[in-house]
Amino acid sequence: MAEAIAISLSAKLAVALSRSAAVNLSPLFGVRSDVAATAQDLDILRAFLRFADSRQSTDALAAAWVKQVRDAAFELEDVADECCYLSGSGRGWVNVKSWFALSRRLRKARERLSQLSAAKEQFGIHAAEGPASPITTTSRIFTDNAYFLKKEEIVGFADQEKQLLEWLVKDVEQRRTLVAVCGMGGVGKTTLVTRVYKEVATSHFECAAWVAVSQTFTVEDLLRKILKELHSGVSGSSSRAGNDAGDYRSLVLAVQGRLERRRYLVVLDDVWDAHLWDKLRHAFPDDAFGSRVVMTTRSGEVAKAAALERTMMLEPLPWNEAWKLFCNVAFGEDSNQMCPQHLVELANSMLQRCRGLPLAIVSIGKLLALKERTEFAWRNARDSLVWDRCSNDYGIGEAASILNLSIDDLPHHLKKCFLSCSILPEDFLIKRKILIRSWVAQGFIDEKPGQCTAEDLADDYLDQLVHRNLMQAVARNDFGRAKRCLIHDLIRELIVHRSREEDGFFQFSKCKITMDSNVRARHLAVDRCEVDCQSVPKAASLRSFHAFGSECNASFLSSFRLLTLLNLWFIDMYNLPDSVTNLHNLRYLGIRSTFIEELPRDLGKLQKLQTLDAKWSMVRRLPSSTGKLKNLRHLILFTRETDSFWMPFPGKVARAPDGLDKLTSLQTLKYVQADEKMVKSLGKLEQMKSLELSGVDARYTADLLLSISRMSCLVCLLLEMEPGESTVLDLELITKPPRKLQKLALTGRLARGKLPSWTNSLTSLVRLRLFHCDIGQDSLMLLAELPSLLNLSLIATYQDRKMTFPGGSFSTLQKLTLQDLPNLCHIEFQQGCLSNLSSLVLSLCMELTEIPQGMARLMRLQNFEVFDMPAEFVHKLKLQNGHAGYYKPVISEFDQGHQAPAGSRYLRWFQRKN
Repeated sequence: MAEAIAISLSAKLAVALSRSAAVNLSPLFGVRSDVAATAQDLDILRAFLRFADSRQSTDALAAAWVKQVRDAAFELEDVADECCYLSGSGRGWVNVKSWFALSRRLRKARERLSQLSAAKEQFGIHAAEGPASPITTTSRIFTDNAYFLKKEEIVGFADQEKQLLEWLVKDVEQRRTLVAVCGMGGVGKTTLVTRVYKEVATSHFECAAWVAVSQTFTVEDLLRKILKELHSGVSGSSSRAGNDAGDYRSLVLAVQGRLERRRYLVVLDDVWDAHLWDKLRHAFPDDAFGSRVVMTTRSGEVAKAAALERTMMLEPLPWNEAWKLFCNVAFGEDSNQMCPQHLVELANSMLQRCRGLPLAIVSIGKLLALKERTEFAWRNARDSLVWDRCSNDYGIGEAASILNLSIDDLPHHLKKCFLSCSILPEDFLIKRKILIRSWVAQGFIDEKPGQCTAEDLADDYLDQLVHRNLMQAVARNDFGRAKRCLIHDLIRELIVHRSREEDGFFQFSKCKITMDSNVRARHLAVDRCEVDCQSVPKAASLRSFHAFGSECNASFLSSFRLLTLLNLWFIDMYNLPDSVTNLHNLRYLGIRSTFIEELPRDLGKLQKLQTLDAKWSMVRRLPSSTGKLKNLRHLILFTRETDSFWMPFPGKVARAPDGLDKLTSLQTLKYVQADEKMVKSLGKLEQMKSLELSGVDARYTADLLLSISRMSCLVCLLLEMEPGESTVLDLELITKPPRKLQKLALTGRLARGKLPSWTNSLTSLVRLRLFHCDIGQDSLMLLAELPSLLNLSLIATYQDRKMTFPGGSFSTLQKLTLQDLPNLCHIEFQQGCLSNLSSLVLSLCMELTEIPQGMARLMRLQNFEVFDMPAEFVHKLKLQNGHAGYYKPVISEFDQGHQAPAGSRYLRWFQRKN
């Protein structure tokens, strides 16, 4: 974590040194040289901190030293940010005194760094080496205990146990097969695999081995452990096992010799290295004896070594099983294992924090098993419960240590990003794009010029955190990426503690804030709180401020100085104070879902601003100075028309700012009203990736399409034509199709009633939505061969009476929506078409009274949704199901509490039987 500070500082100082204010002031050459020297010192600091986190949890001396190094790093960050602030003010000569004061601070910081370097050598503080740390040992003891659990002591995962048994002993595949069991720390992977291993190891396999891998291992040692396990219990072989101290090659041959021509089962528990299987696979003979290798892991990247159909993702327990497990542990000595009625409410509140995580449930159960069964004792236990590895509560510290292993394993660039999520409210659904833009704005992303953008890199970081099961993807987009994420409550508690201690992140909820003046707060989030200058005495030193539904007045917002991120959500504020334009370091300004109507006239002074998010605000037009924001990357505008937070609809698009052609760094422009001037300006925005325009008029469509031809980076395009008979969009005018396009949405009539001839060149297109486009079967065939298309929606857009899907067409499509097609009376699915279709939606096709021909050919169809279709169609659908039995009903009209779309007759009727 501390190493990330040094990397961030290096980037900040590089920016400061490139600013004209720092370059052009010849009297301040000494200041510039001090800044350059400090940038070099940061390389030394980075080396100091590379191993800091590995020592401080086990070595008090190292922990004290690390704390002082971190304080020095914070001082350097202050200097770096002050340097950026002064260089961005544009008044170099006026600030000569400030520059020299900055130089003095730099010299002191360098002296302090030298002293810490000497102290490191004096006290012999070195990187952690040697045997496993107490945390790793604790983790191993916890997981090894799973081997001794009785079957009746284990709760949940019955279906997963059955599936795993099938893969290991009932699968007809005779070749060696790799199975992966993946899930977050403490979810029960080891317990599940242990239960199955004990049941089948001796009865179905000739030899078996169970080996704990952990984070620190060498391949040679791992091979020796496998040999030892394979030889255990074999008469006369213990001495041979002890002599296997050779090199990698000889050890691989030894394992092969032990396993050849035998049916074997090997479990590799707690794998962290994504390349481990490549390093070990040659040791395991691939004979046709039905052998199996099982890996348990927290990492989705590690699990990719196994085939997808042999990968099991474990999720936390549902409530009823979580409650049963809790009672088994907390009241295990009672005959009925029931929670006394007077303790149920307290037990529920503690169990809710566990969110079904077995490790946490067992830890709390063990803690409460030692307490008196009184409300007083249990309430004290609940109120004092802190999920931290330093906790003295029985079992809690050990469990927290196990969960912390996942955080400790993160490389510095991921750890900085992940710990920053601690500032978000509990149970907050994190939107992917907002998160990655905030990471970029705060300098958490080490951008590599000439390669992918910082946003692409941040997107990859988020994917890695999801794959490591530290963030849960509660919704995914068509590309399979996490669209919205959630952090498990206990993981969040761990990072709240760590981020507050290590990087000055503070989060308050539902309270009147009071902060000690000695507290070094650099990042602050308030959730439904009252906040003012008195409650946060050092607001000027904050780097980020998030407010969610809180009361914060304009004077408080005027107290910032070095802020890089200002994010206001659901704030009852109508004007942003003019003082915000003095935040020369500001890179992210979010006023989403606020009542703010106007932005400061001098908004253009924010020269470093990268993101301006005004979605669901009441801003209708941006100030003319917006055109000066040459570093602006993302501009999101959508205006609410009501003064109710909970009823933002209807909304409307906003006017584009003047000087749009000068915003050459712009990557995102969303929910903007098109006009002739802005459409011509778009041609200069060649970095554009996501463009969404409304109100496109026939008078300037040619200019618009010419501008789009210059956007070679475009991945998302939404065009909504101005309603009217004369408004037609001729896409053939696009001379260079955006070949990277992944999402396309068109609303309005297409010229000649056809998609353009270049449509089949969109090989990256994943999602297509056509609305009122008036196309026919010929255009449908242009889409049939697109190799990446997953989601197709045709809404009020098809004019022909017959729709045919030829054999082999739309082989990648997974979801098809046909809605409001008034002429359509016949659909035919020919053999071999739509071979991957899993979801089909039919709606408002009032001439369609016959069931689509060839429905039984859609072999992977799982969900067939029907709403507002003719009664005759629905009747025949029910009748066919009764006779043919291809499908089984899931939800019929409004049963099972299903929420139907407002004002519709809704059927989610069929799901294919297995």
